[in-house]
Amino acid sequence: MRIAEASTPTLMTLWGDTEPAIHKAPFLEDAAQILLTALYNHFEDSVVLARIFLTVPFLSLPPSNEAFVRQMAESAGVASELKATTPVLSLLGTRGRERDWNDRRNSKGHIGIPLVSSAFVDSIPMISRVLKELGVPMHWVDSQDSQVVLEAMGRAASLFFVEDAANAVDHQGRKIIVAQDFVSKYDVVGVFGTGSVYPNGQILVLIVFCKEAVPRKVAEQFLALVEMFKQRTKTLAASTRIFAEGFLR
Repeated sequence: MRIAEASTPTLMTLWGDTEPAIHKAPFLEDAAQILLTALYNHFEDSVVLARIFLTVPFLSLPPSNEAFVRQMAESAGVASELKATTPVLSLLGTRGRERDWNDRRNSKGHIGIPLVSSAFVDSIPMISRVLKELGVPMHWVDSQDSQVVLEAMGRAASLFFVEDAANAVDHQGRKIIVAQDFVSKYDVVGVFGTGSVYPNGQILVLIVFCKEAVPRKVAEQFLALVEMFKQRTKTLAASTRIFAEGFLR
């Protein structure tokens, strides 16, 4: 099925088929992978890659993620800004056309992105755009005050939307989707993301890359899907059952 044909009944059916397994998932990463697999299989005619991210404090990351993020921070020259409480936009689950896109551990550059400062976030066009369109104030990155996110994002999901991945630019004239080799190779056209926030202030983001244009009204229908996922998994988030690796280490 093409994603442009998605409707509220379609997504409710998808959710109904996956909710029992998500409810039984022992960790949030398992729940994310279940949802992404169902989404990809349902809309395989359109979806190139779908991913779910969550902001996780640096100190709470599993060892392998922590090592990846530390190396990234060192390479970017911001290691001195990395703190135990630094929110890291962490890859929870992934599903796509390539084998390596079906296991978060195989990601080459997105296992975790440390949000060390608003200046650093602004240097990454897509991440900056995602957070801003989802309603996340940039001063939150500097203050790390979860109440700021809760008040700004409210109780409802919000939308990140790119109509033309090959040509869309930000206010500085930079390509929003920086990986233009990926866009070209896989004929990516439309990109959208939906985000919400758990009661503890952790930000949840679903991002979908499609090989066709996706009408905004269609993308908006996925807001409810993310909200239902958040509600069903908020106990896992509250108990810090995010990743199996390193749990209660």
